[in-house]
Amino acid sequence: MDNLGDILRETRISHQLSQIETSDNICSQSTLSEIENNKYNPSTQLLIDLCQRMSISFEEIILAQNFKVCRDIQLNKRISTLYNAHNYQDLNLFLVRKRVLADVQTDKHTQAYYFYLSLCALHLDHKLDHTKELIKLSLASSNNSRKQTTLTRLGNIILAYIYSKQNLRSSSIQQIKMALNNIENVKYEENLNIIYFVAALSYFQISRYKPALDMVRRGINFSQRNASAFMLINNFYLLAYIKKTVCERRLKIKHSNIHKYSNKKIRKLPATVFYKTV
Repeated sequence: MDNLGDILRETRISHQLSQIETSDNICSQSTLSEIENNKYNPSTQLLIDLCQRMSISFEEIILAQNFKVCRDIQLNKRISTLYNAHNYQDLNLFLVRKRVLADVQTDKHTQAYYFYLSLCALHLDHKLDHTKELIKLSLASSNNSRKQTTLTRLGNIILAYIYSKQNLRSSSIQQIKMALNNIENVKYEENLNIIYFVAALSYFQISRYKPALDMVRRGINFSQRNASAFMLINNFYLLAYIKKTVCERRLKIKHSNIHKYSNKKIRKLPATVFYKTV
């Protein structure tokens, strides 16, 4: 599934939406049909509107495969079900049950346990320092491992995202680099697709638009190279959103410079004026 139209169609169907429901007050059904059949390329704004109609979100960290928190199969299944349903309140309550805690046995279990707790904290109380401490506990649980696992990379990239939300640029970029270290040469897992998306989102949060765009494109290429559609629609949505933001920012910069030099003749704003700001 290499084409945007195919990805949009599959996403719409997975959300159990008809073309009429998806296109309502956005575009005509025939336009959506042409997009899905790769006969028409949507504008940036149209793509954003369609993704929002299908409830594509930057905030939800979707997992292709969940991680084992304990030995008990049924407990792990329950955790996966709650997480996949984005039911963070019940998941948080479930994770702190004595039965679950008693069954967390290995370093891998502990790492996954704190990883899920950190995601619950991120969505429930939005206290970034608390989330940061939990994700650090998750990463600390992997210290004995010589191998940088997918879960460790996810911990690094979530930490990068938290730092970006706190505008801690250097710390965010450092964690992005750690998450991406040698990623092209490791055995492929679909959860690795998340790394590129959250890396792009983190760069976007700190207004580093050029690296953000580059990271989205790398993520799309990474997914397609591994014949995976996982996170592709999220990447296309983020790509459109970044492009829209960049265009709006360019207009604001042009407007502010024109106002500043209103008595001077301005033919065209140099490209460097924009790129220095990012």
